[in-house]
Amino acid sequence: MDDVKNQQVATGQEKKHKTSSPIRRLFRHSAVYSLSTSIQRLQGLIMLPIYTSTAYIPKPSDFGNYGLIYTFIAFMNFVYLFGMDSAFLRYFFLGRRDRKTVFSTTFLVLTGAGIVTSIFLFIFAAPLSRLILFTADLTPYIRLAALILFFDTIGNLPFLILRAEERPVSFTVFRMSRFGLELLLNILFVVILKRGVIGILYANVLASVINFVVMSPFALKYFRFTIDVPLLKEMVHFGLPFLPNGIAYMTIEMVDRFLVTDYLGKDVMAYYHANYKFASILLLLIVGFRNAWQPFFLKIAEEPNARAVYSRILNYYLLLAGGIVIFMTFFIRDILTLHFFDAFYLLGKDYWAGIGIIPWIVLSYFFFGIYVIFTPAFYITKKSKFMVLFTGTGAVLNIVCNILLLPVLGMWGAVIATVAAYLAMAALIYVVAQQVFPLPLNWNKIFGVLGMVGFAYLFYYILNPNFVWRVIAYVGIIAAGIFLFFSQSERDQLRFSMMTVFKRIGITSK
Repeated sequence: MDDVKNQQVATGQEKKHKTSSPIRRLFRHSAVYSLSTSIQRLQGLIMLPIYTSTAYIPKPSDFGNYGLIYTFIAFMNFVYLFGMDSAFLRYFFLGRRDRKTVFSTTFLVLTGAGIVTSIFLFIFAAPLSRLILFTADLTPYIRLAALILFFDTIGNLPFLILRAEERPVSFTVFRMSRFGLELLLNILFVVILKRGVIGILYANVLASVINFVVMSPFALKYFRFTIDVPLLKEMVHFGLPFLPNGIAYMTIEMVDRFLVTDYLGKDVMAYYHANYKFASILLLLIVGFRNAWQPFFLKIAEEPNARAVYSRILNYYLLLAGGIVIFMTFFIRDILTLHFFDAFYLLGKDYWAGIGIIPWIVLSYFFFGIYVIFTPAFYITKKSKFMVLFTGTGAVLNIVCNILLLPVLGMWGAVIATVAAYLAMAALIYVVAQQVFPLPLNWNKIFGVLGMVGFAYLFYYILNPNFVWRVIAYVGIIAAGIFLFFSQSERDQLRFSMMTVFKRIGITSK
């Protein structure tokens, strides 16, 4: 009888196992994309001990110029793409058009637009340098930025193909290769040749050109020298609203760098930017998740249980991201002020004054992840025009808070502005998404995770516990969260999955 009962339980768990396989595939792909995206973007973090060393970049104001020019590059990425990357993914899956036509139209239009935009940046480099970098002496930075932007735009299109084809391993191999190349070039130009910030730009230009050449075979597989004008109109109609949306998002993410520089000077901006880099660890994971999330939710959009799957993914995100937020809050200062190998710190001592902002910037990215998870409503219903409402509100709130608070609170004014903007974005997209494409939400789990995060912040900032108490509290919070988060059936499913793994490796229980 026990064997029959166990077999019935196993059969039930197998059914649940099958229904959950799309979610497991999503998280497997997310892990791979997060690894590749994080490693590529971690180049800035890995080099930060060097960038913040006076031996290689002598003055904080020079590091401030680095922060400003890469803020400009990140901002202009959206201008170069003007939503065509999002349109490409949608029409690749749901557009009922030949995929080669979709890619070729996207590639040719972005190439032409990129050439025109880069020529504009070359011509007006001097006034842009005065506007962006607060001096006309750094005009070469703008021109190098134009080259980086152009080759990154067309060189990254093949990565969209790998995402659309759900080939995360290939995506990761080539992303990591690009990362390794750029890291070596940074060491060459910054450490060996000691060219400072312009050396970082030289390394990026060369890496972008080589990346374009290496990825060209993937593009040639889909490329035909043709533009489908009716398709282009549809894609622009869908994608163009993402341009103001992207600009608004980058306003939230980047405008504080310029305002901090204007109000407080380049030295303060350098402290702010360096610590912001460490706070972006959660953002890197969210970007990796989003790379897997967009093709995933489009692929299952027409399945009857799609909304329930989206809701479960929100729950899993909250638990995982909440754990990261609490970890960063409790331990980031210990990590950054630890002397590694008796040789260096992860963050130069001159920049430690800004460490306190990191837990709050991480919290803002926690809210941004919620925003990302509610985006399927506007892709699936083709209501992308609503997206700018959320990011636009966040951008306006961010600018107003910065202007009002920076003169009073210093760089903490920029921190408050960032948290407020992302919180507003998450709240607004939730309200509207639940009207156009409602999800069945589990509020007990949502409030449970939010309560965990809130308790952790109160514990840390009110009691100021020592390291041992923080470790005990962290383990306790995470254990309680896992126990309360997963239902009995989910725990049974987890147990069944573990039993299956044990059987496959030859471990059986009596």
